[in-house]
Amino acid sequence: MPSCPSGHHSTAADFCDVCGLRLQAYDPAPPAWSQGPSAVHTPPTAHVPQPNRPPRESPPRRPPGAPRGGPCPECSTPRTGRFCEECGYDFASQQRREPGDEGAAWRATVTADPAYYQYMVNQGMLDPERIPFPSYIKPRRVELSGERVHIGRASASRGFTPEIDLGGSGGDPAISHIHAILVSRPGGAWVLVDPGSTNGTTVNGTDNPVAPHVEVPLNDNDRIYVGAWTVIILQKG
Repeated sequence: MPSCPSGHHSTAADFCDVCGLRLQAYDPAPPAWSQGPSAVHTPPTAHVPQPNRPPRESPPRRPPGAPRGGPCPECSTPRTGRFCEECGYDFASQQRREPGDEGAAWRATVTADPAYYQYMVNQGMLDPERIPFPSYIKPRRVELSGERVHIGRASASRGFTPEIDLGGSGGDPAISHIHAILVSRPGGAWVLVDPGSTNGTTVNGTDNPVAPHVEVPLNDNDRIYVGAWTVIILQKG
């Protein structure tokens, strides 16, 4: 039934009996259930608080280089650190440590060699009556460190004392003040340099002295002969 825009009740079908406005056709809004699924209002999902849970802990990490346990796979020696005490196996890189590796310590054992002394006498380079072989010389060890290790004898006037001092009371009389120098090289290696000593330097019992000012690579268990009777045995690790 037509209705008045102002809400008046009219019995006429075209104009309102009260205000005279044109009546409008009545078009009631359809119920919500007839508007399809899109018109249905879905209430929001209620937030349900979750119980507090402790954060998940990560397993502890092993410090770098820490022992994992177990014997050395090369020689079965019980493990005490990163490197095997017996063969030098590197547990971290799973490789055997070779001469020249970083971190490997070198040491020199200094003593008197009667065979070398006799060789010098036989070559006519020593007079045994003037320079007799010492009755006793206690072997001593010197750790190689720094960039250079000097071999020679101390000089008070120059204020110089070599790291391997072969002079003093009962010392080797055929040693120059700076007889030879051990020089460190990258990778943990060492080389020998003779700066021009008076009596020369030999390695591993060869007859020919090393050339002056020339680097000679050194290996584990090499023997350096200087002076009248001194031998310096190098050991690595």
